[in-house]
Amino acid sequence: MRVWPFFSYFFSYVIKAKTRQRLLFLAMTGLFLSSFSLLVIQGIMGGLQRGLVARSKNIHGSYLILFEDITNSSVEKIKDILTKAKAPFYSELEVEVMLKNKNHVAPAKLHGIELHDNIPDFLYGKDFKGLVAGSELSSKLNAQFFDDIQVIAPGVTDALMGEIPRFVSEVISEYLYTELTEVDDFEAWARIGMVQNLLRRPGINQIRIFGEVSPEVLQKISSVKTSVPKRILSWEDMNEALVWSLNLETKVMLFLFISMSFLVAIAITSGLLIFYTKIRKDLLSFWILGMSQKKLVWLCFKFTLLLSGMTVLLGSLFGFVTLKILQHLGPQLMPDIFVERELPISLEFHHVMIALLIPFGISFIFSYFSFLNFRKENQSFVSVVRGL
Repeated sequence: MRVWPFFSYFFSYVIKAKTRQRLLFLAMTGLFLSSFSLLVIQGIMGGLQRGLVARSKNIHGSYLILFEDITNSSVEKIKDILTKAKAPFYSELEVEVMLKNKNHVAPAKLHGIELHDNIPDFLYGKDFKGLVAGSELSSKLNAQFFDDIQVIAPGVTDALMGEIPRFVSEVISEYLYTELTEVDDFEAWARIGMVQNLLRRPGINQIRIFGEVSPEVLQKISSVKTSVPKRILSWEDMNEALVWSLNLETKVMLFLFISMSFLVAIAITSGLLIFYTKIRKDLLSFWILGMSQKKLVWLCFKFTLLLSGMTVLLGSLFGFVTLKILQHLGPQLMPDIFVERELPISLEFHHVMIALLIPFGISFIFSYFSFLNFRKENQSFVSVVRGL
């Protein structure tokens, strides 16, 4: 006897029969929503996280060569290696300072940029005659264009009339809005000569590299001997807290939706137990027509797996279509105050596999428990015949 008539009969029983099992039907709907939700949430959250990481790398770079002290030793060798590798970079002298405008004071991280290097895209075209300050930092200082700002270096003092922190005066020549709160609140950029004048020391203490760099290039840079020890940090090393929080966010999201899938699986178990009880006499008719009891029992289990698999696939398909629609209609759906108005979607292979395998795997486990109980109670159809 062919298998498909058996499956088609019970498909119609679940969907069309007057005595169809509404609990099982609701459980399948829940399984559909589990797969659908997992794919949609992963796609949207993955896109938002990818956008955040991309904006951060555009500002902070993909790699940072950090010197333990200000130096000029062997810097040109490192620059030559990066230039030959066609890796965008710029050298800088970074220092933590206090900015003062009249009675307003705010801490800041000041980047002295070497303007002869490759200026990154976010600073391209900016006016470096004065300070290029983050938008929120300027707001804290209540600073307008061409306001005189005192740049104070607390860690560097002059002995004139006691130990007085060294400072220089500069004007605000440009605002910068990077869409990164920690940057706009705390960072400013200037030409490197101004920062060197503030510290009274020539040289740099960092080189930022943008874009992807091969391990061979990084190895060449590491092999360059410098008078000052140096380290090469990746973006992940520079932002360990952010990477950890993004991973935690993803894991918590998966945990919540896996928990929802377990609730659905409990409904599946209850629905299957009732369903198996209802179809016992139908199975008896197949047995009378010549199908072995062992094969009948296993076909029942395979039918539930097929039903679960089709439901999960259908949920993932609807999720994929929904993501494409949201990606297309993002600018109309998202308000102007959101950074990501286009609702970026990042859907990778492992996202799809999670949306498929987790709901199906949980359904498989609970369906198998229901099947074991059904097989235990139906060791022989002879007792069913006697009871008719």
